[in-house]
Amino acid sequence: MITPRDVPWLKQPPLWVGSIPLLLFLLIAAVDLELARTFTSNGKTIISQHIGGLWQWLVLAVFLVAMGLAISPIGSVKLGGAGAKPTIRFFDWCAVLICTLLAGGGVFWSAAEPLFHFQSPAPYFPQITGGSSEAVDPALAVSFLHWGFLAWALVATTVTITFSMLEKRGEPLRPRSLLVGVLPRDWVDGAVGDFADGLSVVAAVAGTVGPLGFLSLQLSNAAGQLPWLSDSAGLQSLVVILLTAVFATSTVSGIQRGIKWLSELNVVLTLGLAAAILLVGPGLWLLQHFLSAMLLYINELPAMALASNNAEQAGWLNGWTIFYWGWFLGYAPLMGLFTAGVSRGRSMRELVLAVAILCPLVTNLWFTLLGGTGIALELADAGSISGPLQMSGAAAALLAILSQLPLAWLLIPTGLLLVVLFMATSADSMSYAAAMVVSGEREPAPLLRLFWALMIGSLTLVLLRIGTSLGDSTSIDALQAFIVIAAVPVTPLVLLSLWSAPRLAWREWASTSRATARP
Repeated sequence: MITPRDVPWLKQPPLWVGSIPLLLFLLIAAVDLELARTFTSNGKTIISQHIGGLWQWLVLAVFLVAMGLAISPIGSVKLGGAGAKPTIRFFDWCAVLICTLLAGGGVFWSAAEPLFHFQSPAPYFPQITGGSSEAVDPALAVSFLHWGFLAWALVATTVTITFSMLEKRGEPLRPRSLLVGVLPRDWVDGAVGDFADGLSVVAAVAGTVGPLGFLSLQLSNAAGQLPWLSDSAGLQSLVVILLTAVFATSTVSGIQRGIKWLSELNVVLTLGLAAAILLVGPGLWLLQHFLSAMLLYINELPAMALASNNAEQAGWLNGWTIFYWGWFLGYAPLMGLFTAGVSRGRSMRELVLAVAILCPLVTNLWFTLLGGTGIALELADAGSISGPLQMSGAAAALLAILSQLPLAWLLIPTGLLLVVLFMATSADSMSYAAAMVVSGEREPAPLLRLFWALMIGSLTLVLLRIGTSLGDSTSIDALQAFIVIAAVPVTPLVLLSLWSAPRLAWREWASTSRATARP
């Protein structure tokens, strides 16, 4: 039943700023699918060429500023104030961070991306021969670039710190707060703030649509292996609808129930699958290459992060690195405020070390276990993994890898369950965060949370349909294009956090130090 408490958010301008562009896109796609396709395709190309270089510098700068704050004495400052206490146990906190920020996209790409770079080495390593043993470490290192230190820092360090410091001063946990101290208060509280909130929601929803679409393709591919089913557009749509029902139920139940419980279950299953792969797969080989690839990654990180977007490698860079930076950039405002909400009582140093160091190491190990196992199987039997990859695209990689390992009957359902759970924890947290932004409430109305969950599911269906109309059975290009376009409006907000995070953190540290020094 709709109560009076469910109604006031309908009058919030950010709701309309955020929902109208998405609803218009849905309407355009319903009327003229070709027009929607042209918009996404051309938009991605233009943005990658003109803004990609800025994103490269921004991502590196965020990481360096965050690490500088953590290493300095300022790192002792507590998020939420000196008297704040953590409301979630450390393990639960890390579980929520990993499952929410890694998102379902990490599960999808962990099996496929290293294999792509193994077969066709990135331009960062022009002397490497694809498909050879020497291509293993470079393939993993490039995957670490996209999912490691820089990516995690971008999503939830300087933005999270800014939100936490401003919340202590009485500012709301909304993207508009990133403009405080930069623009006049009337602008922040007025139309400019409404647009900051609304467009941040658009970017986060677009970033969530991507993983939901990717994992729907993965599940559809797996279901298509059954003799009575085929991997078709209809099956992909059915999977999206079922996944939407799962995460919509979770987000309506709230953080302390659905989201937290799913995150804990996710971590347990992930650890179980990782341990199983190490035991029944090439465990020692994987650990050796994890260490050697990490050394290569760290050594080549500056060169890879700031690679020139010249004519020779523009296509590769825009399709991989720039796409990822746009994806994670779009997530940053809402992920930052979500992380600020669950990190009260943690020190700034704890936040940065957990988000920018610990979580990336876990992610890199996960990519090594899944993608590295696929590479090992491909080296032992050429075509065993690359064949399904070429035939059915990235969505087929996970099933192809797990099906060739001992205990496949157990590993395959566990892997597919992880796909569902990772998507649920990502989409439910984004639905919740979007509802927080447009309502201005810490615990938004269930009906509003449900609205954003259904919006995410609807957009995924449309983008998969656009991909199918192109004859692209994987529909990945349409999903990627939508993500990159939506990230543009939030770029200034993340740029501002490079200045506001250290400034606000220093003021809080100085204030705390003076209070402690008083007799």
